[in-house]
Amino acid sequence: MFRFLADHIEPARAWFDTPGAAIWRDHEAALLGEILPALTGYRCIQIGVGSMASETSDRVGTLRLWRADVRSGDDVDVCIDAQNLPWASGSIDALIVVHALELSSEPHALIRECVRVLSPRGQLVCLAFNPLSTWLLRQSLRRSRHRFTPRSLPPRAARLSDWLRVLDFETTACWRYGPGFPLFGRRWQAQRHTRWLSPLAWNAGGYAVVARRRALRRIPPSGRRLLAPQPRGNLARARPAGLPLRG
Repeated sequence: MFRFLADHIEPARAWFDTPGAAIWRDHEAALLGEILPALTGYRCIQIGVGSMASETSDRVGTLRLWRADVRSGDDVDVCIDAQNLPWASGSIDALIVVHALELSSEPHALIRECVRVLSPRGQLVCLAFNPLSTWLLRQSLRRSRHRFTPRSLPPRAARLSDWLRVLDFETTACWRYGPGFPLFGRRWQAQRHTRWLSPLAWNAGGYAVVARRRALRRIPPSGRRLLAPQPRGNLARARPAGLPLRG
């Protein structure tokens, strides 16, 4: 559906500095304000473009929050490579991926890396544009200096849920949002609102998928656990800032 793709990340992310992206930031700040308090754990990292406002980041349920990006900046704590995240396996409690799928040349590889670094009870929040929306279609019809040109076509919400299911994650919530959706720019969470909004979900400009790693516990009748404690030898030595590096 989308006709133009960027060859490099800079043309793709240049749109996020335009006035047209400010409307999306307002919608996403309100949406994250509802999602972030449910996150638990110690380490939480935001990957993607744009830093969250202080009133939004203060609502994160984890103890610490860092921001990671592919390029350095005043509000960036860690500079990363999206295809190889620099943290040890199972060391992060929550990841917030904000439009990083559109800026990555291999979105599926980024999802695999996110799954690798998340802990056994890890939580993933992924915000992306809907490739089937009329908003993204209109972007392909605009002039090059005003349109959003992704580096790769982001997956549909259903496709992203399938990717996570294969990687042993379960989707706990799926939000639809965007300017003018469904009528006045409201947010809609699947399976909580009326069914008449379901056919309009394809028209939402963006979506947010919240997923959690499956944790299976088997307890025999005697009450003793069959699962042995997980070894911690694969964790690298933590930096003073509290983020363990990949070994």
